[in-house]
Amino acid sequence: MRLTLSVVAIVVASACNGPNEPQPPADSQILASAVSFYRASRNGIGLYRDRLRFDGAHEGPASIATTGMGLISLCVGSRMGISENATEDAKTTVRTMLGFEHARNATGFYYHFIDMETGSRAGESEYSSIDTAILVSGALFVTSCLAGDGELDSLVLQLWESIDWSQAIANAETGAIYLEMLEDGSGKPGSLTLPFNEYMLVAWLAKLADQTGTGRATDLWERFYASADSLPTSSFAGHVVLTDRPGAFLPSFVIQFAYYLCHPFTTGERYRAFMRSAQRADGAWWQQSTEALDHEWGLGAGSARSVAYHADAINNNPDHIVSPHIVAGFLPVDSNGINDLRTHRTTVSRAVRSLDGVSGNLLWRYSVSDPSWIPQEIQGIDYSSMMLGLAAHILERSFVEEHNDFEEWLARVR
Repeated sequence: MRLTLSVVAIVVASACNGPNEPQPPADSQILASAVSFYRASRNGIGLYRDRLRFDGAHEGPASIATTGMGLISLCVGSRMGISENATEDAKTTVRTMLGFEHARNATGFYYHFIDMETGSRAGESEYSSIDTAILVSGALFVTSCLAGDGELDSLVLQLWESIDWSQAIANAETGAIYLEMLEDGSGKPGSLTLPFNEYMLVAWLAKLADQTGTGRATDLWERFYASADSLPTSSFAGHVVLTDRPGAFLPSFVIQFAYYLCHPFTTGERYRAFMRSAQRADGAWWQQSTEALDHEWGLGAGSARSVAYHADAINNNPDHIVSPHIVAGFLPVDSNGINDLRTHRTTVSRAVRSLDGVSGNLLWRYSVSDPSWIPQEIQGIDYSSMMLGLAAHILERSFVEEHNDFEEWLARVR
């Protein structure tokens, strides 16, 4: 669907940060283009391709994490008035995923990458706990947002109940969660991660699934995540940030995924304080370590110069690649970032990209140290920070808080 100027005007008139503070059309256009990107990534059975190439020669598998974000894009587009048939599209996706038993292990976890048409395992893809969590979080988010359709609720509840989340809990005392799962449904020995990182999403879903309140998942949650101050930290330029290894730093998308998909993080004052600190540490690294201008920052993941793909972090961004989508992802805790996005859109031609089938322009990664580098593709899971951040900014933060309250939704439909 092409976004016309009249549609943008409708979006701007209805989406404000506060009284008498309408969003400029350009801001809504960037968000609408993000929604359009996911539409272009989607096929007829509701799967979303892992990445799109700027030359139009799209190839490769579906990503179940990108499919989760694609479901959320239906919600965003519906709220903006630019996604037709969002509810039916959501049902198509969930039906498809439920039908792909061959893409799952014995306890319901999905392969990370699957064939776009058949759902068969793509390459040597693993059964992934985090990617399954993002898929299901997207389904829960969209059915909360597109409320009132009993069939969609039933399909999403079926998806939710088809997974034994407790199998991903490796050790409640250490906070260890399995990154990968085995075909028999158990966790893969040695594939462990410790708090804090994006696997907070797995911990949260496992906690919600523990209706007894006495299982390993609840124990792990209470030990590590019930209080943000229970988690390990690192410090950069005086900014204290959450981490899984004290002294090391995580890519900024990690804390953003936790904010958008984990309700206790979204609504927790201490968690939001850590997110603000992560934003400041990200910007401080750019000012101290590179020749970047003030609007150039964002330690994200995606196409890279030296390797095909890289997840950038403080002290680990060898190509000095700016990620505008990360700037957007921090908007709920620093609305001034919208000015940096506007500067990128108007003055940084390397950041502004077009893609066949996508209305408007996208803001994507570029290298400060090598102006000649041009990324050839854009990854759907990574661009989600652009969509989520602008949605929280334009549609207001309550948009996230209301629809990632999966506990409330489950209590209502069970």
